[in-house]
Amino acid sequence: MSESDIIIEVKDLNYKIKNKSRAFEIQDISFNVKKGQKFAISGPNGSGKTTIFRLMVNLIKPKSGSIKISNIEVNRKTAWQVRKKIGFLFQNPDDQLFAPTLWEDVAFGPRNIKLSKEEVEERVEWALNSVNMLEFRDASPNNLSWGQMKRAALAGVLAMKPEILFLDEPFANLDIPTIKELILILNRLISENEITILFTTHNHFFIENWADYVLILDNGKVSFKGDPIDALNDPQVQQIIGTWDEIMKLISH
Repeated sequence: MSESDIIIEVKDLNYKIKNKSRAFEIQDISFNVKKGQKFAISGPNGSGKTTIFRLMVNLIKPKSGSIKISNIEVNRKTAWQVRKKIGFLFQNPDDQLFAPTLWEDVAFGPRNIKLSKEEVEERVEWALNSVNMLEFRDASPNNLSWGQMKRAALAGVLAMKPEILFLDEPFANLDIPTIKELILILNRLISENEITILFTTHNHFFIENWADYVLILDNGKVSFKGDPIDALNDPQVQQIIGTWDEIMKLISH
């Protein structure tokens, strides 16, 4: 991987929180993300996946270490500049959809950064078309299915024209046809717009079949980083996230 290929560089990252309700620490985490890559972050609940996302967009400040996004050092002064490059899709689309119509919802971000009426309309139409939701432009988000809401929320993110997507458990609670459609949409965004994707997941299937690279976390530390197939065959990783056989045994009981 050449330096020109790297779009995210995380080096020796440390973070610590300790209060009455929680004590948690991120310890010496380093990784690089390549432009156009599908980069999975996995690990048990509470292992640090969401904390890393929050550190990368400067919602919280690291104790030490550095983060670069598109060669920009992430800090308080550059936070807005960095956030313009990132689109964050929450696990629950209800957290992102709030306007009376889908069109108004997707238009909110572009309008908020004072784009012209023509540019707003162009971005909204492109974003809705990109997620196969243009026919629902006048619909209320409250009348959409869960899968449609997920795509609608993604349209709102895409309207800001991010270089990088942060997807928090993007396939959770979706049926197989909807997962397939969402994957096709995301693959097209990567190939046509060179978008880079970081996503969290607990699902072996997406690590094995969709990710180009995986980072496995355990108790705030890196347990594994590298090829997804190698990860799933690694005894230490299997101990952390389980194996298919173990999962099937749980289901059968």
